[in-house]
Amino acid sequence: MKRAAKYLLAALLPLTVLLIRPLTPLAVLMFGQEIRLSTEPVDPRDLFRGDYVTLRFSIERLDESLVKDGSQNAISANRYTNEYIPYIYVTLSPGNDGIWRAVEISAELPELPKEGLYLRARVRNNTLDYGDYLKRYYVQENTGRELELAAQRGEIVAVAKAWMGRVVLTSLQGAKPLDP
Repeated sequence: MKRAAKYLLAALLPLTVLLIRPLTPLAVLMFGQEIRLSTEPVDPRDLFRGDYVTLRFSIERLDESLVKDGSQNAISANRYTNEYIPYIYVTLSPGNDGIWRAVEISAELPELPKEGLYLRARVRNNTLDYGDYLKRYYVQENTGRELELAAQRGEIVAVAKAWMGRVVLTSLQGAKPLDP
């Protein structure tokens, strides 16, 4: 019986490791709070996957005035390195227009205001990186260019879900319906 249990454990371990990666965004989508972020465009098109919009967000800019006292050293020490960078925490709060904005950047887990949440990020090349699930949004074929132009005109708002410091992009909204 011990031998069978060892083989079962050996078979389940790789399967568990493979399932952990997709479970994180699923948990964020199920339990997360919806937020809206202002966008800045980059470039749409992937030869193998089709049209997509790579988005840049205003919360990705490292605003030195938002860095909490005592966190400057931890943030600036890893700004231009590709080595392991510890997470920093960006506290967000909704504006009157429904767009969430960064209000504080700290090296320590923040205490949240009543109407706020935090995202974990890493400082890379003087910008904040929130992870893979906020970088690309795939769209219907031949619509990526239209979305990019709308983003350049400031007509696109990204809708995402955030939970426990993680964020997943769920849709894009604009003056007219943009969801595929």
